[in-house]
Amino acid sequence: MQSFVRAWSGRALILAVTLALFGCQKPSTEEKPKDAGKPAEASQAADVQATLKASEDDCVGPLETVGKPRELLFGDSRFELDGYWLKQKDSDPDEEEVIGILSDSKEFTPDNKKNLERILAFFEREKVRTIVHLGDIAGIMPIPGDITVPDKDEKGNPLSEEKKAALRRRATLEARRDAMRKSYDGLVDLVSVLAEKNLPVLVVSGNRECKTVFNSAMATLARDFPNVFNLNLIRRVDLDDLTIVSMPGYHDPEYVHCPWDRCLYYESDTLSLIRLAREAAPRNVMVISHGPPRQKDRQGIDAVSEGANVGNPALATALQQAGIRFGAFGNIQEAGGKATNLDGTSLVAQNTFVDSLFLNPGPADSMAWAMNDGTESRGMAAVIHFVGKKASYKIFRVGEEEKAPTPAPAPEKPAP
Repeated sequence: MQSFVRAWSGRALILAVTLALFGCQKPSTEEKPKDAGKPAEASQAADVQATLKASEDDCVGPLETVGKPRELLFGDSRFELDGYWLKQKDSDPDEEEVIGILSDSKEFTPDNKKNLERILAFFEREKVRTIVHLGDIAGIMPIPGDITVPDKDEKGNPLSEEKKAALRRRATLEARRDAMRKSYDGLVDLVSVLAEKNLPVLVVSGNRECKTVFNSAMATLARDFPNVFNLNLIRRVDLDDLTIVSMPGYHDPEYVHCPWDRCLYYESDTLSLIRLAREAAPRNVMVISHGPPRQKDRQGIDAVSEGANVGNPALATALQQAGIRFGAFGNIQEAGGKATNLDGTSLVAQNTFVDSLFLNPGPADSMAWAMNDGTESRGMAAVIHFVGKKASYKIFRVGEEEKAPTPAPAPEKPAP
């Protein structure tokens, strides 16, 4: 059955890719009608409705419900999905959530699969209840920048410039189609490894994924695994003791690897975080996005190796205005392995419960990567442990489990 679904999805993907290859819809800034099906508590945010929405709806999902909730059952969990809003319906008496966070796994290679297995073992030891992937999962493969074509045809006759241009265009399209097919397979294969744990798996795209490929792969995964959720389209997830909200895509077109089918968000899209946070109040809210907010210090989670802070200023402003106290972001790999306050001027110690933290887990990819703290990454991930209104975090580095066979003591839980 799974092979049939994959084959059917592949044919659907080819049609979708063909449409995508011939250009993306231009961003629109026209006003959207108010959501007639939004939940009652959204009225609290009437003064900050995100009516200006520059991105496409298949990149940054609109905050709309359909009025026909769908029940999803897997493992011991029961969820209800209605448009942009996913709710956990089963509950327990504690006030805790443990979230496993990974990012930038890049591609589904044998070494990266081994990394995933070790990361998942870490998640199991930490009693993770939900897995979050922050994007750059197994994205677009490199496409030749300069495709050469012959000067003569098979009979040795010189080709006109028009003929050579046609051959070059055909070769470019074929290279794109081949890259997107491989990306689709990589996305499905990699996320399937996470999904087999039968926990909720929340996935947002990064700057490597093609929008059409990502959505098609996630739709296939959702058919095979009811515990996999596309957080480009689902914008709010109410877990038992935590609300997760998403800011999908990436903000800087210069660093998007799939320019013909890109998922970009704009400053106006960040306003949706204000509405989402106010809808969820007074619950704990954590925002997830591939790229971090702009910070102000070399120790920030958005600091590149040269020292500059390259996060998104609009995202930082939206987080401050929304009063969101927790977040997880990837992309700036060398800045990973730590959490800070919102502006990046103070590091948060591991295994210490605090009122606010913004985390970069580091890259899950097995490729060697020089980190800003002087270490080398061969694969990283993190957990965030929420208790009441506070949270702590812990970083995992592939290879260090052998160095430290005795588990570190668990952080002392905050007083109720």
